[in-house]
Amino acid sequence: MLLFVSVCAVFGVLLVILPWTPKWTDNFILISHPAFRGLLENGFVRGMCTGLGALDIWIGFWEAMHYHERETRT
Repeated sequence: MLLFVSVCAVFGVLLVILPWTPKWTDNFILISHPAFRGLLENGFVRGMCTGLGALDIWIGFWEAMHYHERETRT
């Protein structure tokens, strides 16, 4: 459970912050694809990634708050 929450939090924070930094569009993959770079520079796409990141953070913490171990009956 701790691993799941940690992964959700890390990916969520990356998706919230990364689209608004220069690393989002100024990387070696997008330099050779200008059309794809234009798409990723769109504010809607950046906002959608930020929203997915916020949702990912929320899912991780929701799972942590509602975690309970089931009793095993033998």
